[in-house]
Amino acid sequence: MSNLVYKMELVEGSSPSIPELDYFILSSGSDGRAYQILSKVDFSIKNGPKVIVFNFQERLKGRDLKDKLFKYKNYAISNLQEIECGIKNPSSSLGEFGGNVFDESQKIGIDISCFTKPYFYYLIKLLRERFGISKLTIFYTEPKSYKFPRGLFNRFHTSTGPLSIIELPGFSGLEIRDSRRKLIILLGFDGDLSKEINEDVSPNETVVVNGFPSYMTKFKDISLIANEKLVGDDKIQVQYARANNPFEVYNLLEAIKAKDRGATFINVAPLGTKPMALGACLFALHNPDVRVVYPLPEMYEDDYSENFWSSWMYELPLRV
Repeated sequence: MSNLVYKMELVEGSSPSIPELDYFILSSGSDGRAYQILSKVDFSIKNGPKVIVFNFQERLKGRDLKDKLFKYKNYAISNLQEIECGIKNPSSSLGEFGGNVFDESQKIGIDISCFTKPYFYYLIKLLRERFGISKLTIFYTEPKSYKFPRGLFNRFHTSTGPLSIIELPGFSGLEIRDSRRKLIILLGFDGDLSKEINEDVSPNETVVVNGFPSYMTKFKDISLIANEKLVGDDKIQVQYARANNPFEVYNLLEAIKAKDRGATFINVAPLGTKPMALGACLFALHNPDVRVVYPLPEMYEDDYSENFWSSWMYELPLRV
């Protein structure tokens, strides 16, 4: 990737400013950023894009968020497919999604702003492996702020209920017998998750990657504070990559892997921002010997960010 030209640009202005698409895929959500990109899609053009919306049932439990979650119905979408899905059972909903006819000639856009990370990993891999898609246009809208309970940075949680550390299906990697095990954690604000994953994987070496520069200067420091139990260990190496640049994360992971020269089994835990996780997803697709692990919760906290900041567009090359 470091030798390739990548495309990353701001999506600016109130008028439609994204390229024409055949498909636009997104997840419903209750934060204000959920439909920022959808609002810029031009539905007035002839043969406008088919819009596919994933509705996670876990986001409705015990909440009265339907008006916010289903706000996409306010747009004049002539060709809409709604897919009811569950975080713990992606195969059923992705089977329904796979009923669409995708091909290499089509322009496909995915807004990952409100997708759970395991889900957009499955989705991107499905498009590449089953339909032969070699390039995607990915969108992401940054949150302007997060909701920290009582202002305590080390009490931030994006999920509730018990956790299970899983190996993402399709991202199992290839562990060679007696190889050293390295864990690379892309840090988020939920410090308990990084600690649990480190204990579960039990690596010979741990590297943590903090998002810097971050969306806001304080976010970098909050991440370090929230993960102080892990970062405070002198044996753990701390690296930095831009929070909104998946390609910078990709290149960092490539550089870390290159130093091991194939002698280490690399595990990646994408706990950081969605763009950082996107970079790790692309890295794992291009390096099938790498394993991706993730803490799967019982339920996600859907309403954990406030307002929105910049929106970004990335051209993602799925093959090298």
